[in-house]
Amino acid sequence: MSSYKTRKEKRNLNLKIMALCLFFFGLGYYILNYISRMEKPFLGNTFHILFGCILMAISGLILAITVKKQFFPKKRKRTNHVFLEDQHKKSES
Repeated sequence: MSSYKTRKEKRNLNLKIMALCLFFFGLGYYILNYISRMEKPFLGNTFHILFGCILMAISGLILAITVKKQFFPKKRKRTNHVFLEDQHKKSES
């Protein structure tokens, strides 16, 4: 089986990645705003603040990269192929 993926397979994979990123962003938001405000959370407030912020930042970056890759693909550059024969004919004229 080759590693060639159809557009539909790539789109489905990107949608799954985006859904996971949104889930982890929401989880980081929950940890940051609710668990870190508790009286005495497990591992302390500072850990939950840092963990929530890091989780939100990483999932936001991955989401941005995936959206850019899915909806704004690179434009193909047009190349003008110059063959040696064509270049040789132009120089003789």
